[in-house]
Amino acid sequence: MTSGTSDVTNAIPAEPASGHWDRLRPIIESLADGIVVVDRRGDIRFANPAAARLFNRPAKDLIGTPFGTPVIAGETTEMEIVRRGGGDVVYAELRVVDTDWEGETVELVSLREITDRKHAEERARQLACERDARLEAEAASQAKSEFLAIMSHELRTPLNAILGYSELMELGMSGDLTDAMRKQVGRIRISAKHLLGLVNDILDLAKVEAGRLNVAAMPSSVSEALTSAITLVQPQALAKNLELLVTPGAETLPPYVGDDERVRQIVVNLLSNAVKSTAPAGRITVEAKVSAPAEGARLLPRNSYICIRVSDTGSGIAKEKFSAIFEPFVQAESGPTRSQEGSGLGLTIGRRLARAMGGDLTVVSELKKGSTFTLWLPADARAEAGGAVPEPASGAVAELSSMTTKRIDGAPAVERQMRGLAQVASRVLSQLEPIVTRVVGRIRSDPGIGMATGLRTSQVADHLSTLIADMLSSLAVIEEAAGQPSQMLADAMEIQRLVAERHGSQRARLGWSESAMRREFMIIREELDQLVRQALPQSGELTPEDATNALSRFVDQAEYVGVRALERELGA
Repeated sequence: MTSGTSDVTNAIPAEPASGHWDRLRPIIESLADGIVVVDRRGDIRFANPAAARLFNRPAKDLIGTPFGTPVIAGETTEMEIVRRGGGDVVYAELRVVDTDWEGETVELVSLREITDRKHAEERARQLACERDARLEAEAASQAKSEFLAIMSHELRTPLNAILGYSELMELGMSGDLTDAMRKQVGRIRISAKHLLGLVNDILDLAKVEAGRLNVAAMPSSVSEALTSAITLVQPQALAKNLELLVTPGAETLPPYVGDDERVRQIVVNLLSNAVKSTAPAGRITVEAKVSAPAEGARLLPRNSYICIRVSDTGSGIAKEKFSAIFEPFVQAESGPTRSQEGSGLGLTIGRRLARAMGGDLTVVSELKKGSTFTLWLPADARAEAGGAVPEPASGAVAELSSMTTKRIDGAPAVERQMRGLAQVASRVLSQLEPIVTRVVGRIRSDPGIGMATGLRTSQVADHLSTLIADMLSSLAVIEEAAGQPSQMLADAMEIQRLVAERHGSQRARLGWSESAMRREFMIIREELDQLVRQALPQSGELTPEDATNALSRFVDQAEYVGVRALERELGA
């Protein structure tokens, strides 16, 4: 019922009462539960102070007003009371018994406020509904992720066929091509490659969302991760006449704890984005150091982290888009006229992978002044406390400073002197067949690659001859280019990437594991390092370190691409 807004009083109706009511009045007035007497017409004849407080009206004002709710003796029910004035609602539980009042039968109604209980029940119902809705949403998201994973795999199969046949046509396997035909086939291959990259990104995202993408937690070298990543992106920086600066000191840092393959994937994406967003003659800077968590990073405040920063002098990102760029399919530059290609998945996947490893990926940027993306990774506490720092893989890292690319008179040039690389490449290429034979023999006898024992020689040697030959030929191209942008070098690296992808997929189909494939590339690296050192010219102008580092960059790239292809094949 709706009641008034006057102050509550403890007034008790001065109606005559029988003797037993006189005796009960003090007890009824002191009860915490409201007590009202309702006659047969439904009007209130009596109300105690607790009832007056419940209705928020003086007891005398309640006398003679309709109770508003049918009451039946022996019944327990609930009623809703809308208080006058504020309009707030309270709930009461009613218990009804028959009694005598001034010679007539009336109902004695006990009112116990249950507003808190009703609110608790309503909140429980809401939580149950929210939980059910969340479970439905998670199930739908899981189904979507599973669907994307399946469809990504199904799309990769015909795309690989398109790439393969277009490459065969470019090689003239289907007959001679005119210049116009070759140009069109090249466009088919480029488009298929771009689409395949998008499909692979979607597959990675689907795996992350479906909880199927596992990350390792092993101490790994910072300098090794940077070297491998820069190897993949450096030709793009050279082609755009960008200055690529690597701040010294990464080789002295303690290891990070994480998945080295996924860290390289994140850094490669950050570097590629920097190249895309930076105009020619701009600068990209790579820096790694130990740091406490920065504001805005989702990290444990008292832990130490390895932070890898990639800064550029590009177009920058508006502050209001900092959060949006980490969402799937979102880019800082949107609309049909945007200047950069891509799916907008790289940063999404990168942040989720970083957080899965106990780190984070953050951004600081200003429009028209550039951006700085920082990858945070947990530092190895044992190494920081004075434990041994693991040595990088043989040949994988030498001096990151040697990878710095600078602009000289408007044209890019590498710092290190590479005169003599062509001679080294020619000498080692003359031993290509014995090299492949030795690599195959070591693979067969290696205890870590037991699955190679029962394979035919052609299966073990598959792609190795082509891959090694192209990597050695690239050394000659580096010297001939003399630091200038080289389409031949870009083509050579593209061929290596393609062969490495095919090699990784083939190894997956033959039952190889990631560790087995890494052992294979370790063997390749060791054999080539030994032969390159033996083939150095007598002049001494080309140092062993420069020669082996130049070759190891190509080996690192092939290993990175091959392992990713193997993982995709196994994960599909």
